[in-house]
Amino acid sequence: MRKKKIKFFKNKFLPLLTAILLITAFFCQLKELKIPKPPADRHKPFDFIGRKGMVVAAHPLAAEAGLEMLRKGGNAVDAAVATAFALNVCEPFASGIGGGGFMVVYIASERKVIVLNFREKAPSQVSPEIFDEEGKIKTQGLAVAVPGALAGWTHALNTYGTKKLSEVMQRALSLAEEGFLVSKTFSLINKDQYEKLILNAGELTCYLNKGFPYEPGERLRNPDLAQTFKTIALKGVDEFYTGKIARKIVQAVKDKGGVITLQDLALYEPVEQEPLKGIYKDYTLYTLPPPSSGGLHIIQLLNMLENWPVKKWGRNSSRYIHHFCEALRFVFADRARYLGDPDYISIPVDELISKNYATRIVSLIKPDHTLDSYPYGKFKEKKNTKDNTTHICVIDKDGNIVSLTQSINYFFGSGIVPKNTGFLLNNLMYDFSSDPSSPNAPLPHRRPVSSMGPLILFKKEHPFLVLGSPGGTRIFSSLTQIIINITDFDMSLDEAIEAPRFFTYSSMGKAKRISFESRIPEIIIESLKKIGHDIKVREAFDKYFGGAQGILILKEKNIILGGADSRRDGYGAGY
Repeated sequence: MRKKKIKFFKNKFLPLLTAILLITAFFCQLKELKIPKPPADRHKPFDFIGRKGMVVAAHPLAAEAGLEMLRKGGNAVDAAVATAFALNVCEPFASGIGGGGFMVVYIASERKVIVLNFREKAPSQVSPEIFDEEGKIKTQGLAVAVPGALAGWTHALNTYGTKKLSEVMQRALSLAEEGFLVSKTFSLINKDQYEKLILNAGELTCYLNKGFPYEPGERLRNPDLAQTFKTIALKGVDEFYTGKIARKIVQAVKDKGGVITLQDLALYEPVEQEPLKGIYKDYTLYTLPPPSSGGLHIIQLLNMLENWPVKKWGRNSSRYIHHFCEALRFVFADRARYLGDPDYISIPVDELISKNYATRIVSLIKPDHTLDSYPYGKFKEKKNTKDNTTHICVIDKDGNIVSLTQSINYFFGSGIVPKNTGFLLNNLMYDFSSDPSSPNAPLPHRRPVSSMGPLILFKKEHPFLVLGSPGGTRIFSSLTQIIINITDFDMSLDEAIEAPRFFTYSSMGKAKRISFESRIPEIIIESLKKIGHDIKVREAFDKYFGGAQGILILKEKNIILGGADSRRDGYGAGY
């Protein structure tokens, strides 16, 4: 009897059960997101894919640190700070706790965008006399500004994060102890900056391998930085600004001829600001206000480009490049005339980003030749009412977003490492103007003008593009080109990031040459020469143009794409 029941079950119910399992498996496969591996050729456009969250950063280990935080239930701010700490370990030549930066945060539940300014500040004893007649800062110590990164990250965590500082630091701490394999990018920059490191950090620094630059594949460990992280995790951020680490910073700067004091460090505070808002066609952009110039200049450029049929002209056509470069030269004239720290000077921001002002500039630009001069805009005066860098993009499962750009300025910053701390100090004082009459002259407690432009672009009231880049004064030009590549030239995210770039500027109202990546066709370059442009051709994928990181949110497809620039060691990690 029992055998008959088993036979009946096999004949009647087993096929049905098998069918149910097959159907379930089929629909699970439909929902499962296949994540392909990046191609061997890093320059080949490749979009990282996710559904719930994405982290894009300038080093794979840093992106993975951020993703790990997301998987542990952290939000976008937690993941961004975890990524920033990891970059201090794996990409120390570009950023770290010895520097500063800016963060654009979108809080999905409130549909609100805020800006966190943790830009470095000039010491209290500084003056325009820090520059010599050639525009160089007289001592390496005088080039160091008061760091703001750690204060900024901590403020972001305490206000908008969900994890403790000690939690988000753990992956970076482990990386510092265990070490990481040096990339080709790191090795090349290490060799370029060898003399600076020898003179300021000494041959025993961990940023050199027994006194010599690192070769690709060699392991770099930083036990001093690991100990610094442990100290901060245990005692808090005050240890950096008022404790033992603060005293080491002051002594290291003093030894190199600088003037930072304990009081300068103790008084440092990050500042929350309202974002700058711009409109380009059907898109709304949120980015940084001054003292960063990057966001303002992106809006200026988009306002001007909106007046021309750029899609009809075509990507990197001679007409497109000519008009873009002429617009860029006017932007640099405004930058030199008006930009500084808004806490101390008046900046006509509304006028500079107005559509009417863009139309005025467009009317001056000629289609068939360059101009003799590029004057700054003139507005009614108002009363004052009060090189190298890195970028991180993060989105979490709830739609919160962080676009974070930070820096220690030049590669390896000042080269100064406070004793037994393992981190590099910035040389951000070089972002001030050497002209004492400039609105960006170095004066006590002021923040120097920045070119950073982390941004979030909205399409029909929904986040669409998260973007940012290092690259000094090339930042806002590069980011604008990437935006146009996506919105007007219908390129995919990483295709837009990897596309060849160009850059120019003006100085004292006169045009400077255009720098091109060598992938721009020769016929285009020759046609631009004929109408008056001076040209310099650089490498095919040149670090001069930065290393952009981006996230594209395809809401209708429920897919998040990450784009990471191959000009550096960019990488995306999604899930």
